[in-house]
Parts: sequence; structure tokens; C-alpha cells
Amino acid sequence: MYNIAIIEDDLELRKNLSEYFARSEHVDCVLMVDTVEKFIKYYRDFLEINLVLLDVHLNGQSSIRSIPLILQRNPEIDIVMFTVADDSETIFQAICNGATGYLLKDISFTQLEEQILFNLNGEGALLSPAVAKKIINYFKPKSLPLTSPNEVVELSEKESIIVKMLKDGISYIEIAQFLGISINGVRYHIRNIYRKLQIKSKGELWRKT
Repeated sequence: MYNIAIIEDDLELRKNLSEYFARSEHVDCVLMVDTVEKFIKYYRDFLEINLVLLDVHLNGQSSIRSIPLILQRNPEIDIVMFTVADDSETIFQAICNGATGYLLKDISFTQLEEQILFNLNGEGALLSPAVAKKIINYFKPKSLPLTSPNEVVELSEKESIIVKMLKDGISYIEIAQFLGISINGVRYHIRNIYRKLQIKSKGELWRKT
């Protein structure tokens, strides 16, 4: 039996989720609240929470920046976003802030439970198919033009990721956290990108890519 917490401000959805997991033989919802602040207030170590389902928008506010507050209480908790928001910026901001999964609310409760068990049994990350496709397309390495139509340069997968994240306004610190490298490591890759593309500034990078 795994213990989960749900942070969701839709009262009807909270009620339906509570009733569903009350009948589950594998997942027990031990804490259900409508804000991150209430989760922090009522969370206790004896609850032994394995996973938190977290809505992206709580009372109109983004909860993504609150993910580190949850992880401060217990760094071992898996935090899975459960939301209708499927834009790339929201997905990657959530991952950069420490989310380990991202599920869309178009799945059934049975599928949700299956996904939770899949994750907690160590069989993979929780990603809705549409989200996984966005991540694959986002990180797909690209051939970029140099000085003529017949002249191209191949960026590595990591370099392509950094270029995309920079263009999306993601900071060096968040890029470093996402890739699991130091800020100096990010700067090292950026220098290589500049060298390969034969450029010297971010302005040139935006024009080139």
C-alpha cells in the first residue's frame, strides 16, 4: 500500500478522488488539501507520503514555484503535476522546479492509479502521452545553418536542450538543475554552442536559431 497526498482546489474533483482511493487496495490518500500552504501545515512525517499529486493552478495561482517547499519537507517525495495545462513552458518549469511527473486530467481514475503504481514501483516516470511527445519534440537535436544554405552544424542533444531552454527564458540555474550539472557546466556548453555556430552573443543565437 502506497500513501499519496493530493493538492487540488476543485472541490468536486477532490471529493471524487477521495471516494475512489478510499476503495483502492494499493493506494491510500492520507492527506487532501486545496493549497500548498495547507499541505506544509498539516504534513507530518508519520504520514509517510510517497507521492504528491499537485494541480498547476490553485485558486488562479501557479503552484510550480512551491514545489521546492514540499521537497524541503521530504526530498524523497515524488511530485506529479495533475493538470489541464499542457503548454511546453509550464511542463518544463515544473520539471526544472523538481516535479518527477506530469499527467493531464483527461485520464480516468483507474488509469491515474495505474500510472501512480507504475511510477512508485520504479517502472518509469509519469508522463501523459501528449506531454511525452512535447518533451521529445522539444529536445530533438536540430541541424542549424551556418553561413550558407549548404553549410550546417550539428549540436549535441545537451546543447540543443540548452538552446531551447535559453530561448524559452529559462535561467542558467534552472537549466543546471534540470540537466544535473553545475552553472559552470552550462556556461561551458554555451561556449561550445557559440563556437560551433560562429557567434558571439545571445542576439546572434536568437537570429541563428
